Amino acid sequence: MSKKGKKAKIPLSDEEQLLLFQQKLLAEEEMAKKKERLLNQFLKDKLAKEEHNSAMNLNKINTQWRTVLREVKTRELHKDIEILSQTFERVVDCKDSVIKASSLPKHLNMAGLIFPFNRMGLLLTDLKACTRYRL
Repeated sequence: MSKKGKKAKIPLSDEEQLLLFQQKLLAEEEMAKKKERLLNQFLKDKLAKEEHNSAMNLNKINTQWRTVLREVKTRELHKDIEILSQTFERVVDCKDSVIKASSLPKHLNMAGLIFPFNRMGLLLTDLKACTRYRL
């Protein structure tokens, strides 16, 4: 007795076997092509994602680098401002001393007092000292 659902196999002719073999090869080729297309699409998507991430990371790095450069430049500018401020104060002090020194002999002469040293010599020495600090 035979089981239900099983058919007895009939031997195929050579032509039928060749046709069946060709169909199997064609189906395998189609599967290989489909697999290759899927792989290509996956790699393209992965490449696009990697390029996007690369651009984003480059942007982040550039932003951080600009921040570092700004901080360094800010420190340099603050230092320059401090130096210029000190130089300006020295020049102002020097000029103040020249003004004070030049007005003292004038007042002494107006008062009729004798000024024991050469007034112009004093002024010239003070002016020479101040020219060292010119900006």
